Amino acid sequence: MGDPVTEAEFEQMVADAIDNLPKQFREVIDKVAVVISDLGAEHHAYGMYYGDGMSRDFWEDRIVIYRDTLTRDFGHDRRLLASQVERTVRHELGHHIGFREDGVRDLGL
Repeated sequence: MGDPVTEAEFEQMVADAIDNLPKQFREVIDKVAVVISDLGAEHHAYGMYYGDGMSRDFWEDRIVIYRDTLTRDFGHDRRLLASQVERTVRHELGHHIGFREDGVRDLGL
């Protein structure tokens, strides 16, 4: 096992995950706050979407990426962690677009 992933390295993984989205999805996520938190263990999650979706504007939309649970489960391998961060960003963006949990999973996310 190597050195632990630093906060800056994790933030870069999230930024890279956003940069790796297809252009039309980058344009969508540009309107959503993406926040990194260490409350994943409390929520039993790698990420969470808060909001009412891109077609409604009653609530502020936000995607939370949980550093604590992601690094706990995947931090032993930086490439695996980066891959799971990207998958989590895409999963939560799927919720923003309007997919429910089963729909996002059917997309392989």
